[in-house]
Amino acid sequence: MIALDYNPKFHKKFIHACAGALKSGKIIAYPTDTSYGLAVDATNIKAIKKLYRVKGRNFNKPVHIIPPSIGYSKNIVRWDKSANRLAKKFLPGPLTLVLPLNTKHLALSTLSAKSGWLGIRMPKNNIALDLAKELGRPITTTSANVSGGQDCYSSADVLKQFKNQKFRPEVVINFGRLPKRKPSTVVKIQNSQIEILRQGPITSKQIFNVI
Repeated sequence: MIALDYNPKFHKKFIHACAGALKSGKIIAYPTDTSYGLAVDATNIKAIKKLYRVKGRNFNKPVHIIPPSIGYSKNIVRWDKSANRLAKKFLPGPLTLVLPLNTKHLALSTLSAKSGWLGIRMPKNNIALDLAKELGRPITTTSANVSGGQDCYSSADVLKQFKNQKFRPEVVINFGRLPKRKPSTVVKIQNSQIEILRQGPITSKQIFNVI
């Protein structure tokens, strides 16, 4: 594992270098607006399989994505009026929209655990968002920990958790310590019907007030 200290003065060069690592199939631990996450190119099936090995996760558990744009999302999931309202109100922010998958892309189908549903996340963090934009493809957004382990709120936490593991992320971005927050609120939308799968920083009351 290589730890890279983030310096906002060199943001563009930093993001460009990290996107290059993602293009080559590497796994990067990066900050979000909740905890640190693990990114791979979400269209690269080999990188996705490596991600599941690093997490120690079964393929029957889905992994959400950060798209390069809302427009990109509309091409891969069924984006309806409810999704649009919630996105306008809460994104970027700690909200994950779980929507019907609208593509047969093998990698995205794998991330959906072949359920036909995919989680769309756009954290309020420029590193997370710009990694996907620079890559031009979605990146994964799953917590930077071994499956069942504690969430990590600093690069030191990530390095410590994976230190003795056989499979580890190659790059860890040091963005400093994040404030401890709940994981994102997860909302499933089907035919404009809303189901709260997990309540996080955004409450169910806030969700239904928008709808």
